[in-house]
Amino acid sequence: MEFQILYRPAHTLAMCNLNPNESVRAESGAMVSMTRNINVVAAAKNPNEGGLKRLFKGLKRMALGGESFFTNTYTAMNQPGHVSFAPSLTGDMVVHHCQGEQLIIQGSSYVAAPDSVAIDTSFQGFKGFFSGESLFFLTATGHGPVLMNAFGAIETIDLNGEMIVDTGHIVAFTAGIQYSVVKASKGWISSFLSGEGLVLRMQGQGRMYVQSRNPNEYGASVGAMLPPREN
Repeated sequence: MEFQILYRPAHTLAMCNLNPNESVRAESGAMVSMTRNINVVAAAKNPNEGGLKRLFKGLKRMALGGESFFTNTYTAMNQPGHVSFAPSLTGDMVVHHCQGEQLIIQGSSYVAAPDSVAIDTSFQGFKGFFSGESLFFLTATGHGPVLMNAFGAIETIDLNGEMIVDTGHIVAFTAGIQYSVVKASKGWISSFLSGEGLVLRMQGQGRMYVQSRNPNEYGASVGAMLPPREN
């Protein structure tokens, strides 16, 4: 399996090239095009798990991680084939190659992965609430490529130490990195006046993906310019 990322960074399209009888799982609605020999099956995530366990994990991801319950599995039947994917928002895409480590992803950024990568939710504690973002992230564990999307361009950072990142700009990070929620400035008043408020202090060693735009801030800016809805 090989992902090819096209048209970066504004209107990105991911082309997934599959070997004969190879499969890839993707979020519902992400497919743009596919070759005629691709077989599509809709199922709950992580098909290798038992029925009830898969059901409850799927419901948890849907309710807490912001994902759809079902994914589509695309299989190239008997010969090579390809499937293309695109996110719902304008922006970049990136592939992280899991090699047994755990990758922590914001729920809306996950797009696709092979069956060799298990996707689940991860409770981040109340620090997620105070950060202004989701209490839950997704975790990808196993071996294989994980396709992710972002709003705007994606910056890849190999962290060894500490970095401050604004909340809402984190796409994903490996488990060797821990985060805490801190004030942007030393005092609450200066943090508020700076327009930043709370930020994330990322500490440790690993890889981190950051998006150049915050979809919540963008939506608030555009929404303020729209005329009010009529009932």
